[in-house]
Amino acid sequence: MGAKVLKWIGYVTAVLSLFAGIRGLQVLISGKVESHRKTASLLASEQLQLRAHDYETAWQTLEQASQAGGEADKVRDARETLAMEWLENIHVQDTQKFSDIVKKLGPVLTSGAAVAKTPQHKADLLAHLGWSYFLRGRDGMTGIDPAQTYADAVHEDPDNPYAQAMWGHWILWNTRQPGAAAPHFEAALRSKRQRGFVRHLQLVALLNGRNPACDQELVRVLNAVRKENGSVDQDTLQRLFSLYNEELISSDDSADFIHAVAPAEQLLTFHWLFDRLDLGESAAVSRSFEIARLQEAAGQRTEALASFQAVNAKLGGHSGTLLTKTQAAIRRLSRS
Repeated sequence: MGAKVLKWIGYVTAVLSLFAGIRGLQVLISGKVESHRKTASLLASEQLQLRAHDYETAWQTLEQASQAGGEADKVRDARETLAMEWLENIHVQDTQKFSDIVKKLGPVLTSGAAVAKTPQHKADLLAHLGWSYFLRGRDGMTGIDPAQTYADAVHEDPDNPYAQAMWGHWILWNTRQPGAAAPHFEAALRSKRQRGFVRHLQLVALLNGRNPACDQELVRVLNAVRKENGSVDQDTLQRLFSLYNEELISSDDSADFIHAVAPAEQLLTFHWLFDRLDLGESAAVSRSFEIARLQEAAGQRTEALASFQAVNAKLGGHSGTLLTKTQAAIRRLSRS
């Protein structure tokens, strides 16, 4: 009798243990499902924040996703994507430094590059790590050479658009020699990836150079971007308009700038850049004068004379450099 009781107790204990194990497994599975559900929801929110360029909030959302414990690979990928895009579009407030942002993005890029599954992705991450070093240098931090990290990226992926374009930018930043930087931008374009980013960085780098060689190369690049059906952002357009004002109105020797490409091509590029730019009355008159100058350079003398006469009429009783140059052009074209 005692043996049977013990046997039944053993059976009951085993069944109870089985039920407890099943219950524990159910709790574990339920917890994992909830963790994955919460992580997926946070990742979806982060994507919306990323599209809105709300990088700080997106970063905080990914911190929460990391703590949720699910979809670790997806969270890591999202962090890497966010870090790269944030660096490409970084802006700081008056009381902020680039390094305030960069210091939390760098570890993501470094760890990501260490485990990257493809040479291209590793190079993308290394290139942005090099860019973070450049930004830290702008805060006065010395001793870090972005060029070495760009070289490491290019070793992984020779025509990597980020590494080559950022390397070209670095060369122009230090030397203002477009000839030395050009091969890097050409390599970046050969990749057929991120063409818009490459062209934007090239334009910005040349605008920062501000010497005759950079200005002339800028004209050639703009002409190429037009033919590629590319685009130029509004901030860059405003900087370009100021450059054209300096070259075509203020400068007494703009021949090299005008003839950096065939003047007829230069005229087409000018229209493409600035025809739809919303300008005040004075700036619009300047634009009309510049069109007239390019028309004359392109051999469109009749059109140029009419354009100069229209500018003269708009200037009315004003005086100054623009009126003086306009009337000189009218006399010059009227004699021929």
